[in-house]
Amino acid sequence: MDAPALILDRERLAQLSGFTLAQVDECERSGLIESVDGNYEAINLLKLQLVGQVAEHSGGVSKVIQRYLEGGYPLGFLEMCLPAGQELSSISYHELMKKLGIPEDEAQAVLRAAGLPMPNLDAPARMDEIQAFEQYSAIRALPIPIDARMHALRVTGDSMRRATEVQAELFRNHVVDPLLDAYREDLNKANELIGEISGRANEMISSLTLWLYQRYLEHETVKSVTERMEAAMSGGSLSLNRPRDPTVAFVDLVGFTVLSADSGDREAADLAQHFSDHLLDATGIYNGRVIKTLGDGAMLFFDNGALAVKACLQLQRDLTELGFPPIRVGINRGPVVAQAGDFYGTTINVAARITDYARPREVLISSAVLPDGAEGVELEEIGEVTLKGVALPVRLHRARESAG
Repeated sequence: MDAPALILDRERLAQLSGFTLAQVDECERSGLIESVDGNYEAINLLKLQLVGQVAEHSGGVSKVIQRYLEGGYPLGFLEMCLPAGQELSSISYHELMKKLGIPEDEAQAVLRAAGLPMPNLDAPARMDEIQAFEQYSAIRALPIPIDARMHALRVTGDSMRRATEVQAELFRNHVVDPLLDAYREDLNKANELIGEISGRANEMISSLTLWLYQRYLEHETVKSVTERMEAAMSGGSLSLNRPRDPTVAFVDLVGFTVLSADSGDREAADLAQHFSDHLLDATGIYNGRVIKTLGDGAMLFFDNGALAVKACLQLQRDLTELGFPPIRVGINRGPVVAQAGDFYGTTINVAARITDYARPREVLISSAVLPDGAEGVELEEIGEVTLKGVALPVRLHRARESAG
């Protein structure tokens, strides 16, 4: 959509910010905002909106400006971190939705699902949101129900919000606070350095985040294609197991998300690191390897089914003795497809679904893992179970270490 960027004159800036012309002039004289030939970029509106809201409960605009001049807080890094996001267009949200054919109540539902506030429909639309709603308008033409679209937005929004919270906390703890402490006698210098580092960090973090998204999307795409290929070749039946087929185990640390929320990111990160260390030890002893960690879990790979089960039982015992939250384990055996160090296929999917089915402190295995049993392992037959996302029932057993 051809919508030129909005450049604000002094009167329009005052109107949108709720400031008087005199207050706009006062902010400009202080250096808090700046104009070019009497016109203002949209980032200046954000600054005034922040100043205005803080001023309401902090003694007025003049007092907020005075504290800015003393170096009490920075605003300069906003241009470095948010230049694209704060660029406004010359059309309103109301006009945008009308042109794209998106009902306004649906637009509100989109922003709510993404965890974003709904702006005033008469306000100038952000340039990045014009592009986003253009893409959403194209998605509406696909045969995807609206409830499925909203679900995807909620999951994506929650994940991105959590990621940015952690990134912001990291920057605050390791950059902002140390600089403010080091330059406590020259806060303007501290804020200048914070602004410079913020600009560089924002570009790097945005690039890394996009890279991660593309890699995860690559994984899910290869997974989907592989499973469709296998389904087409099998004709709906499960693949036959061969002696050389590997064994795959998924380990899930139960309650890790709740624990993270209660204990904080640092303790959660320490727990995840200790968990990873024990995974490496347990798999290494039994000639297995950790393919990848999944935050609160991991995917393990073994050449031998009996060793896979023994490794997971020992891991369960060791973690319990060390006071870790309980784990649940799902193990399957069969052919896999290897690609770029990862593994795909029905065998992988079934192992993951067995893990989802398992209860805390359970090690569940498919009948393909230990068809003839194994020394030191007791098997309790559960029977055929229908697993989510798996076409045919899977016969499961509960594995335990043999008494004595």
